[in-house]
Amino acid sequence: MHKLIIPVALLCLALQCEPQPTPPASESVLLPCGVNNPAKELRWLKDIITKADEDKATMAYKGNYLGEIYLERFRDQPVFVVDMMMGSGGIFMYLFGCDGERIKDVSSEEITTTIAGFQRKNLIYSNLP
Repeated sequence: MHKLIIPVALLCLALQCEPQPTPPASESVLLPCGVNNPAKELRWLKDIITKADEDKATMAYKGNYLGEIYLERFRDQPVFVVDMMMGSGGIFMYLFGCDGERIKDVSSEEITTTIAGFQRKNLIYSNLP
């Protein structure tokens, strides 16, 4: 009888414990722009990646689409950092919102504080060796 009391007591204690809810992960981290795979599900981004693949294979765009694409946060929104010249003649980085519109109104202060601090850990695409 004594041997049965301890397992029953432990079982009762275990049933009384409520599981601690896990804090919800930020939706923008899990589903940037509301999609699981932005490189395949965002048409405008997929188009850039298609050109980048062609450029890597055949230099179809004279190296203008060689580079990397990262997901970052800017102004509390997900943005895509496209480190490619894309025919600009010298601009090496572009910021795009989820809608594919280029973010052009970046202040000098944002460049030196926010953009310079991008971690570049969330790699979306690269065609560099």
